[in-house]
Amino acid sequence: MSETTRLGIDVWLDVACPWCALGERRLDSVIEKLPFGDAVDVRFHSYQLDPNAPDRATMTQSEYLAGRGLDPARLEASHQHLSASGSELGFEFDHDAVVPSNTWAAHRMIQAAAAEGVQAQVVEALLVEYFQKGLDVGDLEALKAVVVAAGLSEEVAQRVVSDPYAFDKEVKDDVARAGQLGIQGVPFYVLDGRYGVSGAQPAEVFEQALTQVYDELNPKPVQPLNVVGAEGETCGPDGCAV
Repeated sequence: MSETTRLGIDVWLDVACPWCALGERRLDSVIEKLPFGDAVDVRFHSYQLDPNAPDRATMTQSEYLAGRGLDPARLEASHQHLSASGSELGFEFDHDAVVPSNTWAAHRMIQAAAAEGVQAQVVEALLVEYFQKGLDVGDLEALKAVVVAAGLSEEVAQRVVSDPYAFDKEVKDDVARAGQLGIQGVPFYVLDGRYGVSGAQPAEVFEQALTQVYDELNPKPVQPLNVVGAEGETCGPDGCAV
């Protein structure tokens, strides 16, 4: 029996991206239900929606987005849409609590978590704390407390806090790779390094895409045909039936 070829999924995201939070929930729910879910490996990669955001929050989310030209009415409509979509997945947004600040340090923590095998737990914790509890990811001590509670070792988390260059290269490499792949928004999913899926797609789209790529990686053996009816006249290597 041949060994199963595992399906790798590379996810580019930003902690400040609400659709990344919902996309992560949808993808997880699909993988849990797939018959080959145990053969799927997810790896998260760094992307920044606003590299120029201040290191620490200086305004509310509404003020921040208004400063970037977003109409308040459109923002309210966006919040309502996100809240409705989140409720379907058991993810409740507290839009008034969101504190916009630079996410670079959070990405360094995510990279550190990958090295320790707790990346999924850290990503989930950061998204929950950011969108539900008002975590300022620019507050390094608060950031550290969240990732340590999620499973990152105290020693490594402190290294990220103390050394601004710790895991900095890994983040830069991810951002550069996103540019090479033509990624212009997140979430973005790369399946087996060959197929791209953009955005927090409905569960059925994820299921179809993952199943297609997994089947390509693990083609089913050809089964002998079941012959219908009596055998008719045929020709073969030794001649034709008389």
